[in-house]
Amino acid sequence: MGATSNTSSVINKGFFEPGQYTTCIKRYEFGNDLIDRLLTMFDERSQLELSYVNSLRNWSRKWHAELIKLPEYVTNKKVWDQTATTGEQMADIHQTITSNINDSIVPKLRQWRKNNYEKSLINYKKSKEYEKEFEHVQKPWIKLLGLVQENKRAYHDASKQLQHIKQVQRNINLQIDSEEQQKTIADKLIQTTIDVDDTKTRYEKILKDVADQRQRYEENMIECFNHTQIFEKKRLDFFKEIFQEYLRTLDASNSTKKMYDDYQTMLKVHDTQSDLQWWNMQYGPGADLAHPYYPTFEAYQEIK
Repeated sequence: MGATSNTSSVINKGFFEPGQYTTCIKRYEFGNDLIDRLLTMFDERSQLELSYVNSLRNWSRKWHAELIKLPEYVTNKKVWDQTATTGEQMADIHQTITSNINDSIVPKLRQWRKNNYEKSLINYKKSKEYEKEFEHVQKPWIKLLGLVQENKRAYHDASKQLQHIKQVQRNINLQIDSEEQQKTIADKLIQTTIDVDDTKTRYEKILKDVADQRQRYEENMIECFNHTQIFEKKRLDFFKEIFQEYLRTLDASNSTKKMYDDYQTMLKVHDTQSDLQWWNMQYGPGADLAHPYYPTFEAYQEIK
């Protein structure tokens, strides 16, 4: 993805949280947009080169013609004429750049996009594959988290009811009501205490189930994540191939040596594996920015 600007604003939870895998799917889909942007960039460069080629040729023809009319002579005239000839030579160099971009780089980008971003109606087929894998892993986990919330509510509601009955009992004792009322409240107190114990036991059991299944869940999620990493590695490697071909195009031109050296130096910095690792540490399972939520036991706090 446009890694920093397009994902950091929406990443506010850990990778293992339900639904957060969509960032991986968006990264895949955004790859198609990135190819479009790269195509646009190379098309603009080709148009600039072509305009420069035409300007150089016009400049060369103009000064060849001008020189015929000027009263220059012998060797100085020959050197001057050769100076005008450099325009034609430089035009040939930049024509080669234009041809390489239009005849090789651009077709490769379009073909790669066609091969790797196949659509079925409105969705990318690979997006649906990734989504199906993640949903298969998360469906039972989400169900388990739902049971945690359900049992926590039951336990807290029972605890709240128990606190209420205890207060009622204290009030009755102070008011010295009938024994029948006291017995009724005592019976409710016994039953509610049982309810608290039962709901607490179920709550603790479901939390244990979460703890027991956590490792397997994370391993399955990482496996799905690595499937998306495989494609992203393929995309980054392909982009590197395109950049290398562009470098060869600049090298073949034998022009603007500094531009070539700067580009070559920057290209040496390219490291696919490092990029993948960075993404992983920022938005994947290796991220430290947002710790995943795993439910723990929450004791009931009496209402004062």
